[in-house]
Amino acid sequence: MKPKHQSIVLIPIYKPMLNAIEEYSIDYSLKWFEDHEVLLIGPDRLDLSYYLSRYPGISFSGYDPYYFSSIQGYNHLLLSEAFYEKFLDFEFTLILQTDAIVLRNELPFWCSQPFDYVGAPWPGGLELFVNLGKFEGANGRRVRTMVGNGGLSLRRNKKCIALLQEFPEAIDYFHRSGSSEDLFFSFMGPLSNDFVMPNEITASRFALELNPSFYFFINGHHLPMGGHAWWKYDLSFWRQALPSLTALDGYF
Repeated sequence: MKPKHQSIVLIPIYKPMLNAIEEYSIDYSLKWFEDHEVLLIGPDRLDLSYYLSRYPGISFSGYDPYYFSSIQGYNHLLLSEAFYEKFLDFEFTLILQTDAIVLRNELPFWCSQPFDYVGAPWPGGLELFVNLGKFEGANGRRVRTMVGNGGLSLRRNKKCIALLQEFPEAIDYFHRSGSSEDLFFSFMGPLSNDFVMPNEITASRFALELNPSFYFFINGHHLPMGGHAWWKYDLSFWRQALPSLTALDGYF
């Protein structure tokens, strides 16, 4: 049967319970996806009692515990072709980590755009000299990326697989360096001849993390679809965006 939606929402979990901020974030986000395919993913021996009680309508898919025992393991999972192949019934996967929040469901809009990967921007950008594979030696390229935070990110499954196949040497480099998996997509995507990513300002309309007030102003006071690690960098901004945040006043 063909899926009802172009995308599936994946929520990675790794512990028996969420903390108060994570509960707020996921509860707030899920209200926008009541008619959407949502899946919890985590270690296959995780005690699910809390999640089954709190989110009874959401299914769980278990993986080797290695992938959720450390950041390194999680990076290995999201840099594997098998991860995206599992969801090829859907064109897109939305990664919604428990420290991310969705303000409204704009997935139909973002799925209609040409982008193969969208994540919050990194103000000021990140830089890497790529010296491997076909870009080795004299062909090395200095790449400056402004976009790619993976905590709340939309990924076109087939194109992510193709990018992993295009740059196997880079996968090995990112594994050995201990770099975050989203950096693979943000640095290698621009070097591909068939992987489309938005510019900084366009990405800021999808999600925010750092400098949210700046992007809010630049975008004419237009809120993004969501944010990652939202309480860490500009809580006053998010207090205005989330009126119900008063429920957590004693937590901050």
